[in-house]
Amino acid sequence: MKLLVSKKPVLLSILIGMLLMTISYFFQPLMPFKSIAHRGASALAPENTLASFEKAIEMGFDYIELDVRLSKDKQLVVIHDANVLRTTDGEGLIEELTVKDLKNLDAGSWFSPAYAGEKIPLLTEVLKQASGKIGIIIEMKSPENQPGMTEILADVLNSYKPDSQIKVQSFHINEMKKFHELAPEIPAGLLLSKHLDLFHLASYRDFASFLSVHHLLLSKSFINQAELFGYEIYSWTISKQYQFADMQRLGVHGIISDDEKRIPDSIMYVLITPFLKGQDLIKTLLA
Repeated sequence: MKLLVSKKPVLLSILIGMLLMTISYFFQPLMPFKSIAHRGASALAPENTLASFEKAIEMGFDYIELDVRLSKDKQLVVIHDANVLRTTDGEGLIEELTVKDLKNLDAGSWFSPAYAGEKIPLLTEVLKQASGKIGIIIEMKSPENQPGMTEILADVLNSYKPDSQIKVQSFHINEMKKFHELAPEIPAGLLLSKHLDLFHLASYRDFASFLSVHHLLLSKSFINQAELFGYEIYSWTISKQYQFADMQRLGVHGIISDDEKRIPDSIMYVLITPFLKGQDLIKTLLA
């Protein structure tokens, strides 16, 4: 004789558990954060241009985040890719083009005809534009492959006395150590795309004051551990509105995003956040 067990109590327990988790998540406080415009307000203007930085200032961001590379004539230019193909009407590697060559390129039309004629800016031009208006986070792109970049950046920032706050970050640990030695008064940070253990958190504190971490790697426990060592934690790169509340509940200190937070937190986003996060994780793993 088979023993018939009703599935209703099991299903009810699962539903109650999900409801309690949702309620618990909903009542976690939304912590304040510094808003950081990824390559400027890059959802609304061509990335890493004076137009995108001006738009970020108008929108009230706390910081702009930008990328620097060295031109052939050893000047710091603001661009993300090693090649100009994606964001200009030209071709060629940054390291093989002079500033004069780069300034002849159109860095705005690819985004919208409204930005035709926008130029690749020099770092010094951005510093002049943003001084006293907004903070600046500068990412050194591949400094280990561009001899002299770290020294040149340190010289520029040491000689520049802005009214706005400036920070520098990179994925490359040794170059950030060197930068800190050359410019100890300017906050230095590490970009991270993998987990850190307590040993690394302790050892990096000698030269780094903040960590910029991929948002899928962040957890409440990691942030709590990092705070014990005095780090600020910034999440990158937030591209969807529901993720703002998710990062706020974790307690990050800054959110790097292409656009500002527009949609107010609601019970709907609480309910669908686990599903959306799962989709994002699967897409990331399959990418």
